[in-house]
Amino acid sequence: MRARARNAVLRHRYAHSRANISAELAKGDLFAMWSDQLWRAMWHNPVNGRDALYIASHVCAVEGLDETAGRALIDELTAWCTRPAYVYCHAWVPGDVLIWDERATLHRGRPWPYDQARTPASICVSVGPDDGLESIRPAA
Repeated sequence: MRARARNAVLRHRYAHSRANISAELAKGDLFAMWSDQLWRAMWHNPVNGRDALYIASHVCAVEGLDETAGRALIDELTAWCTRPAYVYCHAWVPGDVLIWDERATLHRGRPWPYDQARTPASICVSVGPDDGLESIRPAA
């Protein structure tokens, strides 16, 4: 599986993940305005020397594979990295702060009591050459 993932190039489409929630949501300007992005499935972290899958709910296809084979690989990779031993589910309390490395962490928002106040905030730090970004760009 590692060899298959190392050679895979994944098509990321933001509207694809929204379509899994609602077909109408996926048509919204905010989600449809982003063009598809191609990224290698494996991201080598030059800081710690480890590889991680670069996969998310917006991965919709695998370059060079037909739809059925591509979906099967995406599902297999997702199942691998979401095994119970690798899942953390946070029970929020006021004042909590979570920090994760986007290069190596899948994350998903969960429903909450919508009648309760919620004021999430986030900071996203862009990655660059020192983070191994070029290693996941497919060859042109």
